[in-house]
Amino acid sequence: MRKSKERIQLELKIQEKHDEAHNIAMHMVNEEFNGNLNAALSDASFVKKMQTAIKDVWQFYRLCYRTLEDLEKREGYRATHICANVLDKIAKHLPAGKNICYYPFSGVDFYWARIFDKVVCEDISFGKKELPNMWWDPETYGLERRKEIIVTLKAQKIIPKSASLEFVVGDAEADRASKQFNNSNTTLLIKGGHDFLGYVKSRFFAKKPLRYGAIITVTATNPLKDIEERLARDDYSRKASLEGTNWLIPYAMQLKDIHVFIKKF
Repeated sequence: MRKSKERIQLELKIQEKHDEAHNIAMHMVNEEFNGNLNAALSDASFVKKMQTAIKDVWQFYRLCYRTLEDLEKREGYRATHICANVLDKIAKHLPAGKNICYYPFSGVDFYWARIFDKVVCEDISFGKKELPNMWWDPETYGLERRKEIIVTLKAQKIIPKSASLEFVVGDAEADRASKQFNNSNTTLLIKGGHDFLGYVKSRFFAKKPLRYGAIITVTATNPLKDIEERLARDDYSRKASLEGTNWLIPYAMQLKDIHVFIKKF
């Protein structure tokens, strides 16, 4: 399926702004932390300063995504349905029977309700005014906008009418909901360029092992080899890897570089 010229140009703008913001951020990391990204991300004051530095670039990025939302509607939700096909492929590699998905740092990426009985979305930005670490604009994190997105996805049959989504307003870094859902009936989803190993390190250790039935990583910042080595310590093995899709979709980061890990009980 070919992309329209309008989509190609818009996706290029989105990627350019993403890369511009990334380059600004990495220059700051190199200047202040000698390139040590993990140390930089662990410094809350630096993270806020970095987010302020890229604010103008990111505002344009958000605007482009709003334009993408309109284009997607005009093109009959083509990319959205391509994304749904990728989710169906992921589902085939998960443990038998649908279960709960715990999704920290979720933003408004509600597509995953397609393949789980329930998705618990945790984000510090739900219902808040402007925060320095907001991926989207404050309106998008509001109750009415979230409802609108869910209605659209149900109308397009991307997620079922019976889809269940729970919203946890909190800092996923504080390890609250993760304690509740760290069990064999839950799949942990870390998506959108997050530091997966940093997340695991801050929450799980020898006396508190990972117990999720499955773990999905999508576009993690860490090398796959390092993720595999860490998860092996808690008896996980990689069940599948999927390339995903290079189509951009509204409300979410790109769905690619996907890896599914299964717990050995």
